[in-house]
Amino acid sequence: MQWAAFLAFTATACYTPGPNIIIATNTARLFGFRRTVPLMSGMTVGLLAIMSLNAAANIIVADLAPKLLPWLRLVGAAYLFWLAWKLAFPKTSKNGTNHEQKVPNFTDGFALQFVNPKVILFGFTAMSTFIAPWTGAKPAFFACGLFLTVNCAVAFSLWAAFGDFSGRRLSRYGRALDIFMGLLLAWCAWSVSGLQKFL
Repeated sequence: MQWAAFLAFTATACYTPGPNIIIATNTARLFGFRRTVPLMSGMTVGLLAIMSLNAAANIIVADLAPKLLPWLRLVGAAYLFWLAWKLAFPKTSKNGTNHEQKVPNFTDGFALQFVNPKVILFGFTAMSTFIAPWTGAKPAFFACGLFLTVNCAVAFSLWAAFGDFSGRRLSRYGRALDIFMGLLLAWCAWSVSGLQKFL
């Protein structure tokens, strides 16, 4: 197995901003790290479910991927664009704060994984590129899925800690940060949508 390439791919995919990191960072910025833990727990369990499904059905997914990928991208991108809008233009509460009072919870984090094209493509690419050529043993696929899940959980936890810090230190820039986080998530949605090939 090409360990250096696999580890570089994992680090790049896990620790750079994507939907999970952006949402965890923004939630921690608005509500603090502790109130973000249920969201991140849901993300982790959802990631493990996606990676496990990917590992168990790697051969089937490989055959169906070309047919399913455009639809997964469109559905996922539409959901991410909606989340981006909510981040950039949050509803103002009655007390005048610039965000809704509902903290994303476990279910929100879990459900996000099933429409997050980055997660689905990440698991599929890692397993088909690095694991399948090396071995056909199912335990290797599941170990890969677990390794990817743990790395992603560490990544969005670190980013959430940064979000908590920035929320306490940069609160006067809240509106600008809302727009920035929304634009960042919209860029993620655009980049995974596959719509670029139509332009």
